[in-house]
Amino acid sequence: MTTALEGGKEHAPEELASAVDTLISVVSAVENPETLAQDRQGVIESAEHLASALAVISDPNTPRELKEELIAIVQQVTSTLEVVHGPRVPSESRSMLILVVKRTTSTLDLICDTKTPQKLRGMLIGIVKDTNYALERSPEGARNASTRSADSTGSRVPTQEAEIRMLLGSSSAIVSDRRTPPGEREKLADVTQQVSSLLRKATDPGTSQEERSEARKELDERTARMKDQQEQSASAQERPEESLGKAAAVCTSAIFESTPESALMRGMKRLVPAQWEDEGVKDFWKAQEKSNDQLDVLAQLRNNEHSHAPFEVAPLITELAELVPHDKLFGSLGPSALSCQQTASYLDEEFGITVGTWLTKGGA
Repeated sequence: MTTALEGGKEHAPEELASAVDTLISVVSAVENPETLAQDRQGVIESAEHLASALAVISDPNTPRELKEELIAIVQQVTSTLEVVHGPRVPSESRSMLILVVKRTTSTLDLICDTKTPQKLRGMLIGIVKDTNYALERSPEGARNASTRSADSTGSRVPTQEAEIRMLLGSSSAIVSDRRTPPGEREKLADVTQQVSSLLRKATDPGTSQEERSEARKELDERTARMKDQQEQSASAQERPEESLGKAAAVCTSAIFESTPESALMRGMKRLVPAQWEDEGVKDFWKAQEKSNDQLDVLAQLRNNEHSHAPFEVAPLITELAELVPHDKLFGSLGPSALSCQQTASYLDEEFGITVGTWLTKGGA
């Protein structure tokens, strides 16, 4: 990735030299073995999307207006990555922030595509810019962007703003998924841009307290609409039917990626294999299909050793469903929520196992 960025820098405009150097530094930093595998993957995927944008910027056939927009995005996203990957950002906050950056940056493929309608491109550019602005300017500052407050049970719950940022990232993932029908893509991009614009206003220190307050009030209604549209747009995708093992692997990986590690530790405590217990798990990374009823789960242990172990699909999925109920499914997982619903259907139909609330709204 660093080699690709070095090559992109040679052909990029001079005003991007500093940003590319910064991006190379961030990518190099995640090579540290102590970096969470999830964070490393998120930074590298974000850098890949930015590298693609650099190629479009360097193309002499790219329209000047689009080139200027892409230059601004590369500079802004690089700045955001530098901030959120900083050493003073709490680990769980860092992981969630990097995930949002990765998902919003995934829309660059559509932004750069000459076939993308101009109206849609404009909305996507607005979403990327507004979301990254909010990521760097949360009320407590990006160093503690996912500040949590205790609920009545004593556990930690994300602030409203952190939830909205995650929702914006999920919208971006659904919009950038090529399987989402064009009409549904535009509907979701429209309401998502409305939410991102309101969030930007609510986090802009240059606006008055009254304006920020009004923006936050309107955010509730718009965010509710966006959540409904996320499910509608994702569910409109035409997808081949996956096997139980494949669907469960996609679903599990998405939950590992989007759920705070502390919640995963609690939810999977009974399932962790004996060989992991002594050292402890630092990062549940991803799952791969092992058989139709068993997954190979990859994890990073606290000694930074990377390990893997078999997990039975049914108990694993039922535990994870408790962490991500239906009303948070699409907002947390984006299009991968469909694989979770497919998994739930298999377990319900073939084994009579109810998977949380995943099938309570209109089935899978």
